[in-house]
Amino acid sequence: MFITKISLSYFFLIIGIIAIVFYVYFKFLIIKSSPNNKDNEKILGNMKDVSRWLDKNTKMSYISLFWAIVSIIAFIFLKFYYTAGLISIIFPFLYLALIVISIILFLPKNKITS
Repeated sequence: MFITKISLSYFFLIIGIIAIVFYVYFKFLIIKSSPNNKDNEKILGNMKDVSRWLDKNTKMSYISLFWAIVSIIAFIFLKFYYTAGLISIIFPFLYLALIVISIILFLPKNKITS
């Protein structure tokens, strides 16, 4: 099965916009939970492992930013530079699988406490 390059390019645009929204969300969490912010206590409360939580949110923001940049570049390439009309439908599924795999691999794992 095939999809048109225009459909695939807008797929990448939507993924890029969603990734930018996630990046902004995680950045706001990091900024609002900084020690010199007045909303610090509302977000963190009596959290046990604040440094691990901040590390996890920082990594998620960078992963989101990376996929936003890659998606926007793929959108621009497909929209303006790619000339073939049809592309295999496997590519969007592979792209989503790569995003999920990168999130699973680069997030810190939970510590097992006994």
